[in-house]
Amino acid sequence: MTPRQRGFGLLEALMALALGLILLAAAGQALVSAQQAWRVQGALSRMQDDASLAFQRLAQDIRMTGMFGCLAPEAIEFIDPSAAQAFAQPLQISHAGDGREVTLSLVTADVRGAGGNPDWTLLTDCLTWAEVHPARQAGSGTTLAFPVRRQTYRFQGDGLMLSGGGMNAVLIDNVRAFRVTRVVGNEGERVDLQLTLGDPVLGVARNYALSVALRNRLPSS
Repeated sequence: MTPRQRGFGLLEALMALALGLILLAAAGQALVSAQQAWRVQGALSRMQDDASLAFQRLAQDIRMTGMFGCLAPEAIEFIDPSAAQAFAQPLQISHAGDGREVTLSLVTADVRGAGGNPDWTLLTDCLTWAEVHPARQAGSGTTLAFPVRRQTYRFQGDGLMLSGGGMNAVLIDNVRAFRVTRVVGNEGERVDLQLTLGDPVLGVARNYALSVALRNRLPSS
């Protein structure tokens, strides 16, 4: 006689169901973790891009700070009296007491394609004379024209603002901290930049730093 075959009992069915639910929960958790990791990686990538954009613009302006034509500063005559103080202190850093507001002011050669208009124009023959005039001026003959503008970076609230040439815009947002330090060393001067960016939704943050050498000799602050 053939032995009687048994089917799944209630206990076996419950165990199989429980095992299936455990595997399903584990797979769901793995999927959620993978999705969260993908979102965090995307946020970190965006923050890296924003930091690179900000540092690239800052470094460009810092390196051009104090570049006032081809003659020594003592040879410059200021037809626009308001420019004299700006040229005398082309790099200024101010910090609010709570550290939540930082301002970096730079008087720099106007970079082509920066948008807006220069604040002054330095006219010179690069031999004997140099004059600073307001707004944009054109050179002629042996007279060269160097446009100059004041660029101001301001960390306020959660944004890094950039103003200059009649323009005012948010350079990057979601900024948690911004530090600027002028350092004088044996090998020259530099400006140390520290930037902290965060993602308000995911709660992640990263610190970025850059040192930019000053190309021109500037007066002490």
